[in-house]
Amino acid sequence: WEFTAFFRPARQVSGDFYDVFELSRDHVGLVIADVCGKGVGAALFMALFRSLIRVFSGQTELEGVDLAGRTNAVECRPVETCNTMADGALEAVNLINKYVIENHDDLSMFVTLIFGILDTASGELVYINAGHDPALIIGTQGIKQRLAPSGPAVGILRDARYTRQHALLDPGDILLAFTDGVTDARSPSGELFGHARLQQLLNGGFSSATALTQHVQQCLATYIGDAAPEDDITLLAVRSEPGLPSD
Repeated sequence: WEFTAFFRPARQVSGDFYDVFELSRDHVGLVIADVCGKGVGAALFMALFRSLIRVFSGQTELEGVDLAGRTNAVECRPVETCNTMADGALEAVNLINKYVIENHDDLSMFVTLIFGILDTASGELVYINAGHDPALIIGTQGIKQRLAPSGPAVGILRDARYTRQHALLDPGDILLAFTDGVTDARSPSGELFGHARLQQLLNGGFSSATALTQHVQQCLATYIGDAAPEDDITLLAVRSEPGLPSD
């Protein structure tokens, strides 16, 4: 498996973030998120949210260390009612939404995110999309699947309902998740980059996740030109490499 990411903040502090962390021998957690808000407030809320998703993942049988070797800051007892990692991922999002509503409602901030659990042995992806731009699964012939929202953004509705969805990455497929800084990027004349233009870029085959993200980066840079980016730009790509063992 190949994991790669690109991040370009619009300011010195950012509200975007991504995370990739090991949950077990054959399971990896994937997160991409965008805090509604800018500046220091959004950056602080982003840091809080990133910690929450790891803490509550630990409470729901998703304890682990990330791929850089950092351990979770808080060790939590697994929730007995969560018998699978899929249940745990869903419960983690529910717990985070409840926590944000009950403890930080006064901040009037919310988060769109995709939280996925990838089975590296089978290529199965279980995910919750909380109001985020759909991630894309890209094959040799272009876009195969869009991972549409399965619930609202986190931190808006106390009784929000989220559902877990399933997708499959076949050998050679690439999962691309991104924040709206990509599609909302503007040319010097003010025209949006847009979803249609992004999808056109992804019609060709890509030899690696790195090649894909570099292609998107270069096209964005050319499109934006000398204009200052108005929003953070984040890309997270994962490729199932053909013919390689999962570990």
